Amino acid sequence: MKRWLILGLLALSACSSIGRVSEPDIAIAELRLGPGEGMYQTILVDLVITNTDSSPLKLNALSYRVRIEGRELAAGSSREPLDIAPGANVRYTVPATISLMSSFGFIKDVLMKPKNKINYELSTTLEPTGLFSAPFTVTKTDFITLTP
Repeated sequence: MKRWLILGLLALSACSSIGRVSEPDIAIAELRLGPGEGMYQTILVDLVITNTDSSPLKLNALSYRVRIEGRELAAGSSREPLDIAPGANVRYTVPATISLMSSFGFIKDVLMKPKNKINYELSTTLEPTGLFSAPFTVTKTDFITLTP
């Protein structure tokens, strides 16, 4: 009896790993200031998630971390369900709260050494729906162009 149970679980876990062939593309579309309180500021991070796969992407939640010029600037998560059709992209806004005290080093660097572009790393963990679906992480490194 145990053997059949183990074989059944292995078959189900194998089927769950077949579905996703390619990981989605995720990029920062915009950073906006939200409400602030004291030494804390809310940043609204607009992500664009593109489903590059031929099957729908259904998510229960996502969490992310943004590093700018090597410094962690913001992190956040959302449990808002999301359904993206094959080949489609969706703009998804996630709030993050940052401490202004921890951001002073970054602000000082930007003011003291102005640049035309700022490098960032976006690491996003996606939690797909489904009983046997496992979370996966997509990491992207890119830059934001600054206009005078």
